[in-house]
Amino acid sequence: MKILRQHAAPLVPLIPLLVLAGCVGTQDRLQEAKAKIAATLPAPYFEDLVTESVDVDGKRLVLRVRSPAGDAVKTREAAGFGVLKQSEQRALYDLCALPEIVPLIDSDAILVRRFIDRNDALFFEVQLPARECTSPPADASVSS
Repeated sequence: MKILRQHAAPLVPLIPLLVLAGCVGTQDRLQEAKAKIAATLPAPYFEDLVTESVDVDGKRLVLRVRSPAGDAVKTREAAGFGVLKQSEQRALYDLCALPEIVPLIDSDAILVRRFIDRNDALFFEVQLPARECTSPPADASVSS
């Protein structure tokens, strides 16, 4: 135990630097993913939905998906809204297969899809820690 303390003691001051380096690495990777994805936008998402932008918010990579004809208030009140949100939560695993996302999988990044209507009102958002890309649930859809 004494030998362990002697060898570990000089490393203690380095711990904050190692933590900071991990954060910087995640931020760099988030910014790189943002730049690569932004170059492909706007892009069709599903039916009339369009992925129109991507941004970094802390550790979150946020993809904004707009419904040009939808109304968030009416949609949230509609029967089946919960099923729609659950479906989108599962579909979030499709992002894991994107080459732009792969470098984030071993980081603290969080993948987010934010669904908004034509007036910027929020339908809902779904999120997934990038680390969970390695273990999708059995019912998650995954692109091939």
